[in-house]
Amino acid sequence: MLSGGRINCVRGQLQAVLRRTGASSVRAYTTKVDIKALKRLREINPVPMTKAKEALISVDNNIEKALEWLDKDALKTGAKKAEKVKDRAATEGAIAVHLNEDLTAASIIELGCETDFVARNAMFVDLASAIARSAIEATAKSNRDSVLTEIELKQLATRMLDGHTVANSITETIGRLGENIVLRRGTTVGLPGASDSVVVSGYVHGAVLGGGGASAGKIGGLVAVQSVIRSDQHRHALNQLAKRLAQQVVGYAPQYATIAEWERARASGAENGKESPEVVVLEAQQFLFGGGTIGQVLAKVSKEIGAPVEIASFVRFERGEGIEKPTKPDFAEEVRQQLA
Repeated sequence: MLSGGRINCVRGQLQAVLRRTGASSVRAYTTKVDIKALKRLREINPVPMTKAKEALISVDNNIEKALEWLDKDALKTGAKKAEKVKDRAATEGAIAVHLNEDLTAASIIELGCETDFVARNAMFVDLASAIARSAIEATAKSNRDSVLTEIELKQLATRMLDGHTVANSITETIGRLGENIVLRRGTTVGLPGASDSVVVSGYVHGAVLGGGGASAGKIGGLVAVQSVIRSDQHRHALNQLAKRLAQQVVGYAPQYATIAEWERARASGAENGKESPEVVVLEAQQFLFGGGTIGQVLAKVSKEIGAPVEIASFVRFERGEGIEKPTKPDFAEEVRQQLA
């Protein structure tokens, strides 16, 4: 125990230091967490209890500053985790689509992860949906005349999502979910602003709901139909047709929109001819909802609205396409990977 004289000596030394530095007092951070602030913080950002406490203690129970602290910590933690898991195969994942308000353009993206468990996680689904939305917003600001456009992933990675880039959002999610997450591909279909001639719709199979109405699934498809649109009634009819055609694309996986496209592929050697048009050509397939072939259904709809209706383009994504799944490790190895 210090004597009274020793305590006075230490106090004098501290005061001398304060005078030299121009400080009048020492800032003392709290060591006690405000329970109401803790509850509110975890409602906004549902991090583990220990992490929420650490954030609040670091900033004197200031919720706004605690949220900033958590964002920085998540990015830092995510970057470390991303480095560890970057070589793991992301063979699972989710397909998300987003349509613009006037139904003239839509985007579809594939976000990969390691397990179906994470693919069904609400945080992962929300991220996939947000990236798809960001992709279509970027398309709306660009001038293009192609109905089908592959998305440049490097450019998409720089887009902003709620104050963070897509790339940083993925990194943060890796830190929170503990798996390798990869933005694999993306495509847009349609022509933004072409409300007098193009209607786009989409469908996702096996959709899982995230938060706020977001969803993503195992297989997704988009279809753009083209016609002369003279009324809202025409647009509604074409939208319903495009939606059903998107379901057809997801269910039957055609490779070509028209017979003419298939014939050009055969002439160029791109199509080996092993499959008949009824299998690989969309307009030659039997319509999933009845009424003959899709070509016959298009002819019927054309007659009903008084203008030719054609399939302008379509795209189909299935998660994990083209990725060779590695042999699963034994149970002990799998546990070690999860703990890495």
